[in-house]
Amino acid sequence: MTEQQTARRFPVLAIIAFVLVAALLLTLAILSTIKGVRTAAADANVVRVQDGQTLVVNRDGTEETVTLAGVMAPLPAAEGQDPTVDHCLAEQSMANLAGLLEPGDTVRLEYPEESDGPDGSRLALVHHGGRVTNTQQVEAGLAVPLREQSLEQFGSELREAQETARTEEAGLYSPAQSCTLAGQIAPAVTVLQDLPEERPESAEAADAQIEAVETAVEQGITAEKVFATIDPEGGSLASLAWGQDLPRLQERLDGALSSAQSELDSLKSTRNVLLTREREEKARQEEEARQAELERKRQEAARQAEAQRQREQAARAEAERRAAEDRRRAEESAKAEESESATPTPSATPSSSPPPSSESASPEDSDSSGDDD
Repeated sequence: MTEQQTARRFPVLAIIAFVLVAALLLTLAILSTIKGVRTAAADANVVRVQDGQTLVVNRDGTEETVTLAGVMAPLPAAEGQDPTVDHCLAEQSMANLAGLLEPGDTVRLEYPEESDGPDGSRLALVHHGGRVTNTQQVEAGLAVPLREQSLEQFGSELREAQETARTEEAGLYSPAQSCTLAGQIAPAVTVLQDLPEERPESAEAADAQIEAVETAVEQGITAEKVFATIDPEGGSLASLAWGQDLPRLQERLDGALSSAQSELDSLKSTRNVLLTREREEKARQEEEARQAELERKRQEAARQAEAQRQREQAARAEAERRAAEDRRRAEESAKAEESESATPTPSATPSSSPPPSSESASPEDSDSSGDDD
């Protein structure tokens, strides 16, 4: 190769190298924009927490509203608006953030490239106590990562935090919270798990179990309606929190509803058998009670008849006693009279007194004297 040819090749190589470097720089610039390279940081003091993803800070004497970057937390329903699944645990999320960032706490704010947040706030990573508050909210299950991350590298940390919350069933993933998707299906599953293994022994007990299962089925059907409103690929809080859980939870709910329906059929059949037995037992007891009442009345009638017989016998005996007494008295009276009439009159005892004078003589004496004449 001649020196002239070599000289001509150097400018071409220089041009190619320049183009490659320029392309690399442009690519880095684009990647920096896409990944949201954190370009600024500042210290501030917490003034107050507004909700689960928003706080007010004082930075250099100026208050600034900050929104946690890369996450979405449940917010309270607007005044007059009925809460939906997207408002689930809004108060708990705010309380958790308020517990992490108390008024007066010093925080380090790290702003992404695109730091414009909603309602004039600024997006930021909030560093406090050696932790990133954004991650803590997600780990607690009280915020979810956004799909379109302003901080792509940090987004992977947020997704790991979300998986931790899901595994630990924290916050939005807790079946103990009635507004969560897991909580929506929990009643149907829990009722079936809590049913006693023994079959009910009375129709009343069967009715109580039937009522519990029917209530769980109604709640399961309501949960199915909620499932239908969630778009797995959507950007709502419900979609971001539960989109990937939908197939698993739907399968679990379908299984619970199927088992619940089978259990209902079995319980209703058992109740019908028990009702038949109870009706037969009631009829038997009523017949026994009727027979017992008839026997009681018979015995009562016999007792009363015996009592009446005894009263009449006693009355007859008393009448006979009185009649005998009357006869005895009559006999005694008659004997007394006979005795008096049979007793002779005693003779006059001579008196020691002088004989009566003629003036006092009795008529018999006068008659005698006259006869003598």
